[in-house]
Amino acid sequence: MRIFWKQLLLHLGILAISFVILAFVLTQGISRFQTEQKVDELSTLAQSMAGRMESLARYGWIELNLFAQEVRNIHQYTGSTVILIDSDLNFVVGFGPVDGVAHVYSEELLPLLYGEKVVIWGTPDCPTLAQLLIVGYPFWVNHQFAGAALVGYYMADLENTISEMYRITILALLGTGLFALFLIYGSSRTISRPLRQINEAASIIADGDFDKRLPIRGKDEVGQLAREFNRMAESLQQQERIRREFIANLSHDMRSPLTSMHGFLTAISDGTIPPENQAYYLQIVMDESERLIRLSNNILDIHSIQDLQFELNLTEFDINDLIRTIILGFQQRALDKRIMITSHFAHTSDIVLADEDKLRRIMYNLIDNALKFTPDDGEITIETTISIGDKVTISVADTGRGMTEEELKRAFDRFYKGDPSRNEDKLGSGLGLSIVKEFVRAHGENIEVSCEAGKGCVFTFTLALV
Repeated sequence: MRIFWKQLLLHLGILAISFVILAFVLTQGISRFQTEQKVDELSTLAQSMAGRMESLARYGWIELNLFAQEVRNIHQYTGSTVILIDSDLNFVVGFGPVDGVAHVYSEELLPLLYGEKVVIWGTPDCPTLAQLLIVGYPFWVNHQFAGAALVGYYMADLENTISEMYRITILALLGTGLFALFLIYGSSRTISRPLRQINEAASIIADGDFDKRLPIRGKDEVGQLAREFNRMAESLQQQERIRREFIANLSHDMRSPLTSMHGFLTAISDGTIPPENQAYYLQIVMDESERLIRLSNNILDIHSIQDLQFELNLTEFDINDLIRTIILGFQQRALDKRIMITSHFAHTSDIVLADEDKLRRIMYNLIDNALKFTPDDGEITIETTISIGDKVTISVADTGRGMTEEELKRAFDRFYKGDPSRNEDKLGSGLGLSIVKEFVRAHGENIEVSCEAGKGCVFTFTLALV
């Protein structure tokens, strides 16, 4: 079932249950309120009549028949049934549906003898009163019970009033329900539409089209979901681009040495290359094979880093000695390009806690990268400084051409070699800096690069001192 219908039916169910409960509570409340209000009204009238009787009495017993006109006026003014009974609870005079009833007596009237108010829903002894709500209030003369004023209201009128209130309430609830239905429908559509769009976009991306993007509306959870979905699509698009570049670069980097090796070996085997020149070309074949081995090792390193299949072998060693040893290994290459490698150390010895093999690989890749991109007669500077927090900062700076802003963003991407038209890194695999970054991060540190056009780049990372 579509989420739109789920949302719609869920809200309609909640609305229906809420309205049924609300209708029941309101109707019961209206019925009770109307009844209690009518009882209070009749009580006030009965009490007023009883007070009137007491104020009109002059001597001892009073002739209740003399108050017939008074009772008639009250009946005509209020529209209520009005009855006067004497001290023996006998009917004296009355106006309304009980006019002409000669005797009214019920056990429910007995509390009047003790000065208590009574509320009677009809009387079993008088069928004429069966449909009356009667409120009785006693009155006294010379501290003796002299009679009572009974005021009744026809139940059919009260029920009609309550029914009308019911009708108004139900109509109001129905009107409110229709308006709520409109809002629920709109709300369900508002929620389901972007989710449906996300579902459709996900299907498109699953089919390999990573160009699909969602419109972002609002800043609520749905808007955030659309924003994160677009970010995911961009990441997938970038990963797909990197994958294609990876395959293209890997194919090129492997095909070139393999083609060269195959050609030289074929020429040697068929005698095209004379025996006196074979040693030279065999050395080229060996160099190309070593290049393939380095490429394979780099790919295995990246794979193990991604799958977290390597562990750091942390030991304490002198980082300065390690740097000096690696610099010695690059002396011949530096001499061939007339590049000066200088080093400046914060102290004679700085002991760090790290994986020595990984640090050797980091420094080798950084210096190798600097030599590739530093022109003849250039300079490479390696420096260590002590930073706040018991860390040693290591920097490798060169005087090469630097990097553009785009190249700087992708400097640590796998198989990225910068502008291919410059042909500065013909033998590299594009994995060196990526491995450096992952090894540095494995130590819980970060590596940064800053460049200035025409003045070279500076790679900087930190290590914890012992």
